[in-house]
Amino acid sequence: MRRMATMWLPTGIAALALIAQAAPQRPPTFRASTELVLIEAHVVTRDGTPVQGLKAEQFEVFIDGRRQPIVNVEFIPTHGTDSSLTAPPGTTEAQSSAGRTIVLAIDQESFPMSGQASAREAAMRVAKSVAADDNLGLIAFPGSVAIAPTRDHAAIRTAIATVSGLRMDVIASRYNISASEASQLKSHDAFTKDITDRECKLDTGNRDCPQEVIQDGGRIADALERQAQMSISGLRGVLDTVGSLPGRKTLILISAGLPMHPRGRPNPDSETAYIAQRAAAGNINLYVFYMNVHFLKAFSAEYGKKNNTLFDDITMFGYGLEKFADSAGGSFFQVEVNADPFVARALRETSAAYILAVQVRPEDRDGKDHFIRLTVKERGATLRYRRVVNIPVPPK
Repeated sequence: MRRMATMWLPTGIAALALIAQAAPQRPPTFRASTELVLIEAHVVTRDGTPVQGLKAEQFEVFIDGRRQPIVNVEFIPTHGTDSSLTAPPGTTEAQSSAGRTIVLAIDQESFPMSGQASAREAAMRVAKSVAADDNLGLIAFPGSVAIAPTRDHAAIRTAIATVSGLRMDVIASRYNISASEASQLKSHDAFTKDITDRECKLDTGNRDCPQEVIQDGGRIADALERQAQMSISGLRGVLDTVGSLPGRKTLILISAGLPMHPRGRPNPDSETAYIAQRAAAGNINLYVFYMNVHFLKAFSAEYGKKNNTLFDDITMFGYGLEKFADSAGGSFFQVEVNADPFVARALRETSAAYILAVQVRPEDRDGKDHFIRLTVKERGATLRYRRVVNIPVPPK
């Protein structure tokens, strides 16, 4: 019988509510209001280095498809990784050294025991690479490992060593059914007969073999859907908790994947819409490290079976994570062996941001979420921003 995972309750991350541990960040010199909304944008070069010196006329902002005027643009460096970034005039030394707030979230349920070393290694690379003035937090879910953002990075490194791989193998089957094939069998798609023919060719005396293969595939698909739902529930809790921290935050999610199919359950579209809304409301920059442990597992001695759809499985486990990152205007990195280049890029990208003060129309001041599109006129630059903004109702 499959082990029941520990329920991930808000009390398990109560330490993160101690927001006083997070150093204050320098706010922009202009404030959000019912007439203005603030949009954060990261404009970076090919290697993730922030682009400096852009003016308001180089940006265009569209809210629900309508172009809106930009009142002001301010470049905000954190001085977390790149001392060459120039702070705006009037910035005090204390303000410019406030550093970033970065939270590591590790989905323990997504990693098998054999893959926990890759989760620890990626997290350790981040913990060793952040600047001394950065506030680093840690949540390993499900479970009780939770440390509020702190400059005591040694404590974070110690906690990372306790991260575990909690994913149990899906139900046993005497047939060789991969994760993506299980989804196909459950949906009875066009490849169902190909799979049953392959598995039953050596079991010709068993007339029930095709139906047994389909039933096993359905049970495996159900188990994968339960795993995905637990990971999504944990991620929702992480977003709500990190969103309660003050100022701008960077959330780095380390996961071995979400087994989500475009036409399966949980529904990727509804879940990604929620992620986008929570990331926007919480002022969170989302980075997703998809640790591809599936390739190594497929060729390990203990696996003992040939995976007929290995690359389909890799895509399936990464699909939901990539959708989450994209919906929140974040970055998705598929890590095969070495996380160093991706860690370095994430820290470079988050070392500075542009804050755009955008004029909104009176009819948009409804307290609801609105879709935004942002462009920048800068050759060769990559632009990252959240796709949703909430515009408050004017005070009476």
